[in-house]
Amino acid sequence: MDEGKGRRFGDVIRETRLRKRPPLSLRRFAVQLDIAAAYLSKIESNLDRPPSAEVVEKMAEILELDRNELLRLANRIPTEFEEAFKRDQRAPDFMRVAMRSGYSPEELEELIQKKRAKKPK
Repeated sequence: MDEGKGRRFGDVIRETRLRKRPPLSLRRFAVQLDIAAAYLSKIESNLDRPPSAEVVEKMAEILELDRNELLRLANRIPTEFEEAFKRDQRAPDFMRVAMRSGYSPEELEELIQKKRAKKPK
């Protein structure tokens, strides 16, 4: 998603929706998202804050946008993170350790894969 600095969530959603071929109408998009068209119009006009993470994730899927980038732009946390934090009290500590480690996400994934490969079955 090439939204550049200063682009707002609603602008990106509206412009992407209208660029689809054929363009996706506001009403049809609202139906697909299971939200009111008036609410979607307010979001696209930046008159209302971005919707829940669940709706943002659905928007990303329908509009074929990068899910994580759209969530970041909406200032929302991915739903699976929220669920993990609710389900496991150690999840926030894990996130803090990972963030302080200095490793990139790819490096952390590689370390985890190596550790799993060494585990006896």
